[in-house]
Amino acid sequence: MYGLFIFLVFVWSMPPGCVESGAAAPPTEAFSSLPRIASIQLSPSGRHLAVLRHYEGKTSLETQTVSGQESHRAVITDDQESVITWFRWVNDERLLVSIQFAATRDTIDSAETRLMAVNRDGTQQTPNLFKQAPFLSIFGKKHFPQMQDRIVGIIPGDSRHVLIALDLERQYSPDVYKVDVYSGERQSVQVNPGLQPGPHTISQWIADRQGHVRAAAGQFQSMVHVIVKQPESSLWRDLAQYDLAKETGLVPLGFDTDPAWLYVRDQHQGKAAIFKVNVVDRSVDRILVAADAKHDLTGELVYAMGRKKVVGVRYSEADERVLFWDFDAQRLQARIDRAISGRVNVIHSSSDDGRLHIVKSSSAAHPPQWSLFDEQDGRMLVLGKSYPDLEGTVLVTSRETFLTARDGKEFSAFLTVPNDRAPREVPLILFPYGGPASYGRDGFNYWTQWCVSRGWAVLAPRFRGAEGYGDEFLRAAFQRWGLEMQDDVTDAVQWAIRSGLASAHRICIVGSGYGGYAALMGVVKTPDLYRCAVSLGGVTDLPQVVSDSRGYLNQKPVAGSRSGSWWSDRERLRDTSPVAHAKEIRTPLLLMHGAMDRTVPVSHGRDMAEALKAANVTTYRYVELPFADQALRREPDRIRVFKELEQFLTSHLD
Repeated sequence: MYGLFIFLVFVWSMPPGCVESGAAAPPTEAFSSLPRIASIQLSPSGRHLAVLRHYEGKTSLETQTVSGQESHRAVITDDQESVITWFRWVNDERLLVSIQFAATRDTIDSAETRLMAVNRDGTQQTPNLFKQAPFLSIFGKKHFPQMQDRIVGIIPGDSRHVLIALDLERQYSPDVYKVDVYSGERQSVQVNPGLQPGPHTISQWIADRQGHVRAAAGQFQSMVHVIVKQPESSLWRDLAQYDLAKETGLVPLGFDTDPAWLYVRDQHQGKAAIFKVNVVDRSVDRILVAADAKHDLTGELVYAMGRKKVVGVRYSEADERVLFWDFDAQRLQARIDRAISGRVNVIHSSSDDGRLHIVKSSSAAHPPQWSLFDEQDGRMLVLGKSYPDLEGTVLVTSRETFLTARDGKEFSAFLTVPNDRAPREVPLILFPYGGPASYGRDGFNYWTQWCVSRGWAVLAPRFRGAEGYGDEFLRAAFQRWGLEMQDDVTDAVQWAIRSGLASAHRICIVGSGYGGYAALMGVVKTPDLYRCAVSLGGVTDLPQVVSDSRGYLNQKPVAGSRSGSWWSDRERLRDTSPVAHAKEIRTPLLLMHGAMDRTVPVSHGRDMAEALKAANVTTYRYVELPFADQALRREPDRIRVFKELEQFLTSHLD
């Protein structure tokens, strides 16, 4: 069985070249290329594997039997107009694939999703499961839902249908449909109580493990409304209601095997924790299931084989580690950790019988590796590596340190220093968090490892406003962009200089998303600290952020609470906008922005470039990426960004 399997695994992970220890630093493409393996999922029976691969600018979804006797390329795309964001097995023959693309709807730039269905051998491919017929709204207009991949749940014993939320009848008010994954035919199973956007509109639906829709949440303005119903009942009852602008409240997550118990996320001693709530007997006190004294638990629930019993929760989307409360799950994790020591090992998929598991293993100094663990005989087989071109390269671990800001607030920072280099001789890259360069604890970060491979140290501060450190720490950043948040960045740099960890005259600030904003404000407020600066997809105009929020459902009050009022706070917003200070920037600056960025519109980059040009600033370079989104999901965009970085940073730091 395993001989054939190992051969095909080798084909999956075989790099075009290998770098031996002690050789020259790997080329930039070894870091900046999309991971060769993005995900591996087992079919329900455990007989088949599906692998999402990136290679040479293309993405493919490939399947094979675990025995290695049959392989297929089910889907392949060049990532030009759309990208695959996730996939899942419905049964042993059929897969659903989520496709995302940039669009413009009602003059507003948006991101949209469609749902593809395909057999594992590539046959019966339906590029858009809901394209068979136009949808007619209550106003008589054709309406195609913006998001068409919101899986609500599965139906036990039914391998042909899934539950999907779609706003076919009323825009922004999705109902739940039972959908045939072969024909696309649908049957309504739950109507949204909100006939139009308002206090009773539901945006998120949750089915129990028996396949019945029984929990929901919605948001209108800044008010969050959570409802539940008992098994076999049609009556919805209120579970929670709160003002998101003032507090962080209860979030429904999923049901346990017993349909009476709903897992929720809520605050516990200032951190997001996991509770169980009895929705049948409301007199029963809710039960605290899991909490971490230092970090929020904001990730998804983890279910045991067969997806009935809840056994743990992931820390966050970026930090995939699992906090288990189930003894059997803890014991299984311990066996896997003994098989692959010194790394964070995460089960990403399991067969329904619980014998086979797909394990992703990584650490700060180890790119992700994918393996198959056979629980019956304890055998662990390597399936492939996400960054095979880095095989044989000695990477560097990071260490977390804690700093104190000038106002006494404590925050952490990750420091990574090249091996065999004296700190005082090493140039420093300061990476404010945000965008695709964001940090996860104990995780591999290709940005950091690339910088270190070029001989530069990296300091990534997790200053106030960073998610995962509690509600108070998050809200301390509300309406403080460019103020205390920026002071934290400055304090981190000054700490590095005082500690002898950085060469004071060879520091560059590099950021994406919010980090791009922080890089620009850094050279506005403290230009003497930095030799150069890079902003990738950075916010440049805060009044524009608040103004743009009016075009998105429920975003105006959220933007108001986090950033401020377009009118009453207009002077502060302007004063903390880099575009208003273009004439003050003299530090060499690389400004990059993706035209398909739907998080920070490209107008921010264009306006900043125009302002610099109008101010006769000659020390900047503006690069616009015509097909790039904020996450750099296209390999050519990611490689282009790193090529620009290499040329720019080398010229100023070496």
